[in-house]
Amino acid sequence: MLTLEQAVTIQILHQQGKSIKAISRELGVSRNTVRKYLRQNTTPQYQRIQPRISILDPVSYPHL
Repeated sequence: MLTLEQAVTIQILHQQGKSIKAISRELGVSRNTVRKYLRQNTTPQYQRIQPRISILDPVSYPHL
């Protein structure tokens, strides 16, 4: 998975008229990856993950 910055860079370079092959060389990713991100037409939206509750409750295990 690419970073958000790389995904946006792919969109910008494509709008500037660069070929998929040129974009893939510049970013160091495969042509198929560039095609995939161009087909999406949107930048990826990352969601925050809810923090997990620890199994080791500090009250139950004060010696840890």
